Amino acid sequence: MATQSAAPCFTALWLGITTGFGQCAVFCAPAVSTYIMGSRQGLREGFKSFTVFSAGRVFMCAMLGVAVGLIGGAFIGRAKAFEYSSIIYGWVIIFIGGLMLLSPVCACRWTEDKNRWPAWLPGRFAFNPSTHLFVMGAALAIVPCPPMLVMLLYCLKMQSVMSSSILMLLFGIGTAVSPLLIISMAAGWFSGKIKTRVPQYRMMFQKISGVILILLGGSSVATF
Repeated sequence: MATQSAAPCFTALWLGITTGFGQCAVFCAPAVSTYIMGSRQGLREGFKSFTVFSAGRVFMCAMLGVAVGLIGGAFIGRAKAFEYSSIIYGWVIIFIGGLMLLSPVCACRWTEDKNRWPAWLPGRFAFNPSTHLFVMGAALAIVPCPPMLVMLLYCLKMQSVMSSSILMLLFGIGTAVSPLLIISMAAGWFSGKIKTRVPQYRMMFQKISGVILILLGGSSVATF
């Protein structure tokens, strides 16, 4: 019985790992590495960025598992909503790219300043890279891929919300085992080198990254 109960967990984890090493890394790398090069410096910051991004993705995977567990078979009837997920992800990337263009991002604590743009946005979101990366990871997790859809359909067979959420959580954790870690650290290292040698171009480097993110987000929206 223990082996039978553990088999779905191992399957979810393994499927997540294979996804993380495949199409997931390819899809994530352009946006994540671009953002890191525009807002982070050094190997350590690159690693931290990858961790925060992965945490957002794992969190959303678990939430999808909870949703499937709650609505059960009705999930199949609402699966068409995933058709719009690439648009949501694209607009998230565009929005974050726009923030990078308009104002500097920083890892420091936010101090209230009514005269600072944009007053209608919470400062912690508008200028904090960790928040941006977490949101990017969460938004990416709703973009459907065949392995994730397989896991969601398998979760329909689970008899409790806890079981389906655990399976999707393990799937999300598996996707974190990815070459994206090396890419993120390399992006942080490269950014640190550039900004150390030519610090006067630091803001220009960030704005270029913002433009690239807007283009990446636009391509995601346009391909819908």
